[in-house]
Amino acid sequence: MRELSYCENPFVYRRRKTREVKVGNVGVGGNNPIRVQSMITCDTMDTDASIQQTIELANVGCEIVRITAPDRERFAQS
Repeated sequence: MRELSYCENPFVYRRRKTREVKVGNVGVGGNNPIRVQSMITCDTMDTDASIQQTIELANVGCEIVRITAPDRERFAQS
């Protein structure tokens, strides 16, 4: 088995020391637990679908939901 320079042992879990950052009120990194996060997959111009997917993710335990939206220039080109 070859050496993994980024992992002492692939069968033993160990977190690296990191700095805490806040995503809203949720602490990420540092001594915080690992956070469950995801990203919606619907067309973000569809507000109702975006809200529905966000609620569904929150209901199954997602703590951070990432949403991207096109800027006006990029949206106008499509």
